[in-house]
Amino acid sequence: MKTQKEFQVKSLVNLSLIKKSSLMKKKEHKSRSLSWRFLLVLLSFSFSTIVQAQNMTVTGTVVDQNGEPLIGVTVTELNTTNGAITDIDGNFSIKCTNGATLKFSYIGYKEVTKVATGTNLKITLIEDSQALDEVVVVGYGTQKKGSVTGSVTSVDAKAIEDFPSANLSSALAGRLSGVYISQGTGKPGTSASFSVRAKGTPNNSDPLYVIDGVVRDKMAFDALDASEVANISVLKDGASAAVYGARAANGVVLITTKKGGNAKPTINYTGTVGIDVAAMIPETLNAYEHATYLNDRAIQGYLNNAIWNPNVEQQDPTTKSSWYTDDELAHFKTTDYSFLDDAWQTPWSTRHAINITGGTEKVRYFIGGSYFYNMGSFDNLKYSKYNFRASIDADISKNLTVGLNISTDNRKDTKPNWKSDGDRDRMNDLYKGLLLRTKMIPSMIDGMPVGNFIEWHPLMLISEQSGLHTKKWQNVNVNATAEYRVPFVKGLKLRLQYNRTLDNRLIKKVNFPYEMYNFQTAGTNNHYIDPSNVVVSTKTRDDGNYVFKENQLAEEYQLNLFVTYDRKFGNHDLSALFVYEQSEGDSEKFDAQRNKLITWEMPEFFGASGDASESIVGAGSVSESGRLSYVGRLNYAYADKYLLEAAFRVDGSTKFAPDQRWGFFPSVSAGWRISSEPFFSENIKFIDYMKLRGSIATLGNDAIGGWQWMARYGITTGAVFNGLSYGLEPKEVPNPKLTWEKSTSYNIGFDSRWFNNKFDFSFEYFYRRTYDILDNLNVSVPTTFGASLPKENYSEVKSRGFEIELGYNDRIGKVDYYLRGNFSFADSWWSKKDEAENIRAYKSEINKSLSREWGFECVGMIRTEEQLQQYMEENPNMTIKGQKPGLGMLIYKDVRGPESDEPDGIITDDDKVVIIENKVAPITYGFTIGGKWKGFMLDIFFQGMAGHKKLMDFRGNGINAHTSTFKYYNDHWTPENPNASMPGATQYKNNEASSFWVRNASFLRCKNISLSYDLPKTLIQKIGVDKIRLFLNGTNLFLLQDKVKWMDPEATSISDYPVMRNFSFGLNITI
Repeated sequence: MKTQKEFQVKSLVNLSLIKKSSLMKKKEHKSRSLSWRFLLVLLSFSFSTIVQAQNMTVTGTVVDQNGEPLIGVTVTELNTTNGAITDIDGNFSIKCTNGATLKFSYIGYKEVTKVATGTNLKITLIEDSQALDEVVVVGYGTQKKGSVTGSVTSVDAKAIEDFPSANLSSALAGRLSGVYISQGTGKPGTSASFSVRAKGTPNNSDPLYVIDGVVRDKMAFDALDASEVANISVLKDGASAAVYGARAANGVVLITTKKGGNAKPTINYTGTVGIDVAAMIPETLNAYEHATYLNDRAIQGYLNNAIWNPNVEQQDPTTKSSWYTDDELAHFKTTDYSFLDDAWQTPWSTRHAINITGGTEKVRYFIGGSYFYNMGSFDNLKYSKYNFRASIDADISKNLTVGLNISTDNRKDTKPNWKSDGDRDRMNDLYKGLLLRTKMIPSMIDGMPVGNFIEWHPLMLISEQSGLHTKKWQNVNVNATAEYRVPFVKGLKLRLQYNRTLDNRLIKKVNFPYEMYNFQTAGTNNHYIDPSNVVVSTKTRDDGNYVFKENQLAEEYQLNLFVTYDRKFGNHDLSALFVYEQSEGDSEKFDAQRNKLITWEMPEFFGASGDASESIVGAGSVSESGRLSYVGRLNYAYADKYLLEAAFRVDGSTKFAPDQRWGFFPSVSAGWRISSEPFFSENIKFIDYMKLRGSIATLGNDAIGGWQWMARYGITTGAVFNGLSYGLEPKEVPNPKLTWEKSTSYNIGFDSRWFNNKFDFSFEYFYRRTYDILDNLNVSVPTTFGASLPKENYSEVKSRGFEIELGYNDRIGKVDYYLRGNFSFADSWWSKKDEAENIRAYKSEINKSLSREWGFECVGMIRTEEQLQQYMEENPNMTIKGQKPGLGMLIYKDVRGPESDEPDGIITDDDKVVIIENKVAPITYGFTIGGKWKGFMLDIFFQGMAGHKKLMDFRGNGINAHTSTFKYYNDHWTPENPNASMPGATQYKNNEASSFWVRNASFLRCKNISLSYDLPKTLIQKIGVDKIRLFLNGTNLFLLQDKVKWMDPEATSISDYPVMRNFSFGLNITI
């Protein structure tokens, strides 16, 4: 198609040629020359005019007031359906009628109209103080943020696209108000805990995850790569989550994946490589300190036994073979062994993602794939993930659009197979073995694992020779949609969505015995290995010799039919939604084990000889579920000032008996845009936007095991007439009245923007009552009942809290900067619980926190014999859980007796009090500081938690010749060190849960620093590249506040696999 300019040039050329021809024939046609000239000029002008009325192509760029390109601006030709969208650089191209008027619109900016005049247009959009800057994803649709009456928080995927994490949960920590996310361990592939607002039930309190309108699980959420995600929203209150009904009581996480647009094909590649460093590894005693500690323990025992049993002669501990002599202590001052250091290697990770997006007015597409790999801190600890997604949307006709979204992810997790860790991702037992293994001996001598003084060898466990624990996940998801815009009813749409998911999981555990070597020892009491390194014996560690496999195949479909209506009548905006939803799922699991592997190099069933009686032992299970739902929602707005939303969901679930199967969950919310009122806008100029909103809703929770309403039986065997007979035995008492857990929630919110939209502030307060909580009412019946009672809908929990979000952005010269922050407080407590009628008041949990910790109140330490004598004179019959008080022991407050609330002179479990009110942080917060200057961008993000405490889980127990302890125990009580910070080395009852071991767990962490640079376009466009961005990232960099000191404040336990710092470099290219 020729442009207008080309047509005009050709018209002028034609006119010139015609004039020249007529002049050459002037003599021959003299009498008619003027007439011909006039006629030809008239024809040429007419031809040019006709051409100008035909189609033309208009190109240009759309930018904001700062000159930054705007992606996704809608460009439409007025009074037509013709349109286009700006690409990543703000460029657009549209074919339209010459002289037509183009409209440029973008949420949060004032519309601009421009007459189509040619190419290289530059359109500048100005922020609209009456508009909002984003569209918010809500249940089954989207809304302008200014129209939202519920509580919704969201984050654009761009904020986390460079974050080097294997899962989305970790990348979101601290970025969403009212959302609690904690990374308890840094083991490769491990997800972070994720909860919304206060915990409302002791049962499953995970939020509901919805990806592209389809209900999925947290594993599917974490499997997503940031490169395929467009937006993440969290529905926090009952009204916004009501359309998800029975599964939305704990909040809803909505994920929208990327799609194509009407733009030229764009290829985007991101690649990163990084290394990990442990954020904190607790210090442990060195060899000399460990040996001295064991000697001090012996002395403490000797002194206390002499006090407790004055008439019994005590053996001098220095004469025992367990005593570490002076020559041995001198040797240990020269050793520096470490099992952890020998096993440790520098962890590293890499991520690569490539996407292709584009389309035309009729067809839009997105194709993307990604790969992530993380090698852990020692051999055979690794995680990998492959993702692929392809989506296409096509306009079959003017009113019919169809779409197809296909995705798959493949994950593999490998770790050592250690029976004490089982399936736990924390790996706290194996890591503790590496961390606390004695430093008095080396781990290896000439490649042989040392077996002296130890029972099992951590380095052999991380070797493939002793076995592996491997998990594989394969998931395929197909999501098909069709949308029909009914032509004869304006605003009416019909939409059909069908999704099918196939999930295949394989677990494989291999275990093989290994050899350890005992070497010649030296020293007076043979406590260290002789430098000659002579092997004197071997021993076999056998924790099982087998190969185990478990395979689970799950399949699920979800069918949705949507009817939506959206119209504007003058000042009245009306939208309605009705949804029919049907889903079914089934899964089948089978596992088998074969014993006696012939060699660790052949870890398969055919590589094991098996036992004669049972060559292969197997088991299996099947399950199925179904759900039927009806959803309705009505939104009304008058003059964009008065907002009202009402919604309901009716759910039916096979988890309950037929007469309890259905649940009805309604909600209503309203909003008032005060800033649209003349009395406000005309008198308060510095506030650009202000809205009040409130909601009330009832939701449900059915995250329980199915079929508890039916009698269930298990197969059993018994002897009958000298033989075995098979039969059935009841497993538990059924409850046919079992039904949904329910919650009624109230939410009040306030949103505002100030000072020409530079400052924004939001506040929320919520209250929630969760009732009909499932609980076993065993306490209120006698123990002679003789059976396990079924769960009943009985208990009740109440929650409350508030949330604040604020931000500021501005420009100084050529520097754009921004500040954003969020703060959340949430608390929950029992308001009804099964308790015995005669329960003592202190044992009652009513009006008490769900996350409390019980223990003794520590009132001091016995440091001298004089203190011990005085204490016993004041408490002549005192025992601490049966143990007499002694030197170096903690003493606890005598609160009450077994029947009386008065002290009884001894310490028992009746003396326990609440030593921690909140084990889970009631306060979470985060803030971001960032700025842009030319091509540079800096983003610094901090995350914090407060108001909770930790009980140190390693309190001096389990210390012996092969297991050391942490450095803080180096300052322990001895007769020479009576004012020590720690009790004596002898355990006694010092390791009881008590206030002595409670630590403030509040922390503030620099979660992420990102520095990026966009290469100048004048440089890269010469090589055909639209954008090249280089970036550096650092995560978990340092702690500004750390009250725990001895361990990482986010770690679940001091012996967990450590939280990691990551330093990565990345490259992003757009073509």
